[in-house]
Amino acid sequence: MHLFTSLYLSAGASVHETENLGDSLQPRFSSKEKRHRFALLPVLALSVFLAGCAGNPLRSYNKELGNTISMVNSGNVKGALAQLEADNDSILSSRSKEDAEGTGKEKTQADSIFGKDILYFFEKGELLRLDNEYERSRDTWLQADEVVRIWEDEYRVNPGKVVGEIGAYLVSDRVRRYDGQDYEKVFLSTKLMLDHVMLGNDEHARIEMKKTFEREKLIESFREQEYERIREEGNKRSISFSIDDLAKNGYPVDKLDSSDVRALKNGYQNAFAHYLSGYFFEMKGEYSLAAPGYRNALELRPDSRLIREKTGKLGGKPGPGKADVLFVVESGFAPALRSITIPLPIPFNKEVIVTPLSFPVITADARAFVPPSLNVGGRVLPVETLVNVDALARRQLKDMLPGIIGRTAVRAAVKSVLQYQAKKKGNALAGLGATVATVATEQADERSWRTLPARLSVARAILPTGEQEIEFRTHNGTYRGKIKVEDTMTIVPIRLSGNFVYVGQRDAQGTLTAAPEIEEEETEEAEEEIAQESKATAKPRRVHGPRKQGVRPRVFH
Repeated sequence: MHLFTSLYLSAGASVHETENLGDSLQPRFSSKEKRHRFALLPVLALSVFLAGCAGNPLRSYNKELGNTISMVNSGNVKGALAQLEADNDSILSSRSKEDAEGTGKEKTQADSIFGKDILYFFEKGELLRLDNEYERSRDTWLQADEVVRIWEDEYRVNPGKVVGEIGAYLVSDRVRRYDGQDYEKVFLSTKLMLDHVMLGNDEHARIEMKKTFEREKLIESFREQEYERIREEGNKRSISFSIDDLAKNGYPVDKLDSSDVRALKNGYQNAFAHYLSGYFFEMKGEYSLAAPGYRNALELRPDSRLIREKTGKLGGKPGPGKADVLFVVESGFAPALRSITIPLPIPFNKEVIVTPLSFPVITADARAFVPPSLNVGGRVLPVETLVNVDALARRQLKDMLPGIIGRTAVRAAVKSVLQYQAKKKGNALAGLGATVATVATEQADERSWRTLPARLSVARAILPTGEQEIEFRTHNGTYRGKIKVEDTMTIVPIRLSGNFVYVGQRDAQGTLTAAPEIEEEETEEAEEEIAQESKATAKPRRVHGPRKQGVRPRVFH
């Protein structure tokens, strides 16, 4: 249990005199919840005091990751890793450091409130992967996976406890233990699966492929129960504040209802995970296992020509001197969450208390450019996007808004009472202090796995083994380099990140040549809108090269 949640519960978790909150918001609290009228105020004050401490739950995660991402964009992965460590180094983590000495494994927040949160392991695993450290990347993501498995086990044993009550967290959503967004949990298995394949760990790759399917089913069950609990809590507490009310007060609901969001089956499955499973088993000659992978991928991306070709045609391994090459092209970074505040007037005892309510909104990475094709060995290979992480994040936020509204509405009512009581029972200064604490802690949860790509795309072809020249467009110009195609099966990871290109082969070399004017192809509606919004603040881009990049993937026979 998180530190602030523990403090809240130990204090009594209660507020007094909430029955007269008006018709629009009337949360009803049990006698236990009414036990102490000022129990929450010390927690609010402590939250304000710790708001500037490194690694605290009320920090601005979006701002924190900004420097890290800037370093990755310029090719400074080691600097990004150092920045990540500094951002997660605090007084509270010193005990975790002491416990980890000599073990090579750090404690997570699932072990102790002093441990690192799951986001640290998410981001570190991705940075290590870009820095050629596939083994360390895998081990880091396995620690993140332990946190997710604990959440899964808790849900299996006691679903009601994990789903929880809407009013259980009265300080801020930020104080809740972060177990990862639904799509992040699935992506973790996908990333581990790819790491295992790249490292030649066939059996571990198979485990992750099976776990991906099981994790998707568990998340589906969890969300169904959560939605039911939201309806029950809303009826019990007479909460009538809705998504329509958000829209009327300036919340960009339309951003969550774009065509690419509506096209998704849900907010957590990704087609690449299932396509990679199909590719892996097809290369192993296990066609009965490959077929379901391709079918599942097609269900998620029915418009994909690349997937459709494989659903009706399996087998036919490459002949001598050739390999079936899968290019995994990742572009940009996952969208950022930021907090916006919408003041809501709450009537109480013939007074109107304007209480700030905060909700998360999504800002996409406008530079997530996907090359339309790769030119490899003189052949033009079309690139298809299988996963739009920006759309997944928007779909998940859309699905979670009812729960966020419920928790926020109850919290707003409680905090309004605190302000009223502090002013009535104390003095103007006490009322001001309560208001300051309320504003400081009322921030939406900005946490998300930021180093995930914004787009994950693939290209595939049968190519001659040996060294091959590769060329493709980027947002800044044209990348030209060389890759090595090996026997039977070769995976080539490519990451387009700001001003830099990372190619996942140890001996690959390439240069990025600036092209002042690049005609960009049409992008999806949501990305175009974000690009227009950010145009005024865009900065000139620099081009870097040459550089050795990545690690060479293993070959499978």
